[in-house]
Amino acid sequence: MKSLNNLIIIICLMILAPDAVAQGQQAEIDSLVTLLKGAGREWNDYANPLIAIGEPAVPALIEAAEDRNLSQWNRRITVMTLNNIHSSKWVEPALTMLFDRTEDPALRNHATAGLRGFDLSHVKEDLWKVYEEATSEWHKSNVAHLMLTADTAMAYQAFLEIYAGNNAWLRRSALLSMVEIRPHESTYWFLSGLQADDWMTANLAMDSLIASTHFSFRGLLDVYHKPGIPDEIRWRIVYVFGHRGTPDLVPLLIEAFQDESWLVHTEATVALGCLEPDQVVPHIEPFRKDSRRWVQNNARWVIRAAKDH
Repeated sequence: MKSLNNLIIIICLMILAPDAVAQGQQAEIDSLVTLLKGAGREWNDYANPLIAIGEPAVPALIEAAEDRNLSQWNRRITVMTLNNIHSSKWVEPALTMLFDRTEDPALRNHATAGLRGFDLSHVKEDLWKVYEEATSEWHKSNVAHLMLTADTAMAYQAFLEIYAGNNAWLRRSALLSMVEIRPHESTYWFLSGLQADDWMTANLAMDSLIASTHFSFRGLLDVYHKPGIPDEIRWRIVYVFGHRGTPDLVPLLIEAFQDESWLVHTEATVALGCLEPDQVVPHIEPFRKDSRRWVQNNARWVIRAAKDH
């Protein structure tokens, strides 16, 4: 009889234990969300545990995010916490927030981060309207990224406009996205980026051309010889040629080695010095007797560097 009673107790405990755990977790969630709703700079102390809890915390966080009685600051940090959990339960409330023109603009912009990666094709027209209405270029960029999973044609058009109208990070981001959508156009866009007037876009284009399996020697050469092309852009092209390190690019490097621009001929000199001696020394040897003193000095350096390579 005693064994039967013990068995009954064990079964009851097994049944009640999950409920007790769930109740304990919900109490923890409610406590953390309450603290988050009144948090200041220490908000990560409450957000991080909620992010670690994950899905079970989402309903309470959504309720807080939608509470217009809270300060905009506390609603924003709640939205950012939801974005980090990245739950599908947050998609529709986030879309509602994004499409509500009466909402705080910064809050609407924050909501976009929680929507990335989800299929948004059912709201593509609404997304395009938000994109067209946006006055902040950063908000436009965030909405354009949402269109990657809504309608790639719309996304491409948006990124094309962003690329043309901005520089630095936004242009760089747009360039990456256009290439992602249409990889067959990558060479064209990287050649365009190489000629950008901001270093972030240009550096991305240079690194991409160095690594590209669809390298366009002719395209780069045409840009290099374009009348009036700035020395800095010709330097970028020489840098790309040098870092690809293939013998068929030696003639261009030899040409650049003799260029009057210090920026261009110095980069060509360094690139030639990194090649194997048999690839470069026969071409450079005659320049040791060149009438230009700087060419003589650079030729000696290249020969010495190549032999030490």
